[in-house]
Amino acid sequence: MSNIKTPLWIIAICAASLVLFIIGSIAFSLIFPEGEDIREKHLQQHHDEQIKYDKMIDSLEEIKENTKKE
Repeated sequence: MSNIKTPLWIIAICAASLVLFIIGSIAFSLIFPEGEDIREKHLQQHHDEQIKYDKMIDSLEEIKENTKKE
């Protein structure tokens, strides 16, 4: 009887692992929908920050020029 228990446990563990993998994949796709790549968002954030930084530098240079004229 114990000879059959070992293969049954192995089959049960494999089946449970498969089910958990499927559930994990579904959960991941719900959390991170397709087309919404975190890396793209991160790179876009850097780009947006660079544009804001450039605008700040330009504004500071204009202020510096305007204060020198007076």
